[in-house]
Amino acid sequence: MGMQNYLLIRCSRGLLFAMLGAMCSVLCASEGAPGEGLTITFRDKYVYVQGSILRGDGAKFVQRMQNADVQCPLVRLNSGGGSGVDAVEIGTYIRRHRLATWTDGLEDKCASACNRIFAGGIIRIYSNAQWIPTGKHKKLREGMLHGLGYHHPRHNGDFQAAAPHYRANIVPYLKAMLPPEAFDWVYDTDTHNLTPDMVWLNGDQALELGIATTDQVPSECLP
Repeated sequence: MGMQNYLLIRCSRGLLFAMLGAMCSVLCASEGAPGEGLTITFRDKYVYVQGSILRGDGAKFVQRMQNADVQCPLVRLNSGGGSGVDAVEIGTYIRRHRLATWTDGLEDKCASACNRIFAGGIIRIYSNAQWIPTGKHKKLREGMLHGLGYHHPRHNGDFQAAAPHYRANIVPYLKAMLPPEAFDWVYDTDTHNLTPDMVWLNGDQALELGIATTDQVPSECLP
């Protein structure tokens, strides 16, 4: 093989990898900081999902749910976000199987991509969140941020780079999961918040909008 042909092949491969990387920047858009991935724990009254959402966590959640003898169709969420594609996969599974979602405003954070999962619940429980004022807050309750938080997805800190992913995947999903008034609020909040800081949502407002369907802490497994 001549040197010119060798260099041509190398350049062609480099261009291919660059194109694949650009595609992934859209399809793999992140809505939160990376971490060690989701942990999924089966408890007496609910399935507890916590941690950052990484690529592949959607498939992991589905597999765990399919292989487990789940007695209670209630998913409790405590996550700062992560992969939007995987969040949609989890939320779609939850809606298809008519599961409920739950985030507690005193103990849990369900921000960024996590709120996409929350939207998938056939029943959406947002308990103990009346104290949370809607808006951006650097510090709430001893410096801890709790409840449902919203912003536009980003890729490597670039919100505009994730815009095609948001329009193609997140918007249709949210329209299917939420009532119109709820969708309008989430869409407007997302698209006007191109910052890492979340817009946190008050519990009463979540009920009024239809983002949440109840604020009652579940005392037993839901039907």
